[in-house]
Amino acid sequence: MLNKVSPLLLISMLVSPAGAQVLEDPTRPSRTAPQASTAVAAAAVDLQLEAVLQLGASRTAVINGKTVKPGQTIQGAVIKEINPRSVVIARDENGVWKTMTLWVSQRGNVKTNAAENY
Repeated sequence: MLNKVSPLLLISMLVSPAGAQVLEDPTRPSRTAPQASTAVAAAAVDLQLEAVLQLGASRTAVINGKTVKPGQTIQGAVIKEINPRSVVIARDENGVWKTMTLWVSQRGNVKTNAAENY
């Protein structure tokens, strides 16, 4: 009885195996990767410190063409401190405040006297 298997039954068993699993490539990124954190990281990268202006003890930064002082906000980032060659910003990422340092890309963009020309 076991020797006589219907060809139709055999083909149906081969074509649709019961309980078959689909294997996923473990090296591929997850399909449910968080999109929000990627967007926030991209926004942080879009901020570029162009210059630091200093007059006495007062400093002003030029970020993306706009002048900012400590305590002001630009594209959702709060300016925490302005150093001679960098700016420390803080950004709310899903309820967690993260700090980041922006650096002047070229040494020539740091003014030690606001009256200097670039």
